Amino acid sequence: GAAGRRGGGGEGGVDEGALLELVASLPECTPVDVLSTAADQSWTRPCAVSVPRLVTLRFIARYVQLAQPLTSLAEGWPKLLALFRAAMVGSSSAPVALLAVLWEWVRRMEPLGDGSPLLSAKERHEAKDVAEALLRATSTQLSRSLRRTERGARPSGGAGRPP
Repeated sequence: GAAGRRGGGGEGGVDEGALLELVASLPECTPVDVLSTAADQSWTRPCAVSVPRLVTLRFIARYVQLAQPLTSLAEGWPKLLALFRAAMVGSSSAPVALLAVLWEWVRRMEPLGDGSPLLSAKERHEAKDVAEALLRATSTQLSRSLRRTERGARPSGGAGRPP
């Protein structure tokens, strides 16, 4: 489990390590269950508890980073893929957080060797497509942000950019 990996005070004073430890200690709560619930509750169905999406993504990224057993985390790929697809449609502020989740999942699959879902052409293609879409979304978000910054930094005389 996540025992011994406490991560200091997180957002709002929440100890992310303790929260992950609590989730890991729940009976019959495997990584595939957590990913399934996160995907369903956060993006595809109304949720009884309102949690900002970026907070949910931070939790998922941290969970993917520490979750055990790895085989269950690997089995969670279809739900994680559904979460990526749903989140990309509904959230313009999340591509970097989604990239962090994808990066952590791919990184965690390496030790599985022959058991890694990334050895399958289908899963590898899905992961590549998601990564490309997230990189495009991140680039678009950065471009928009830079344009807003440039507009705000120009002199009021409208002289444009300095030489």
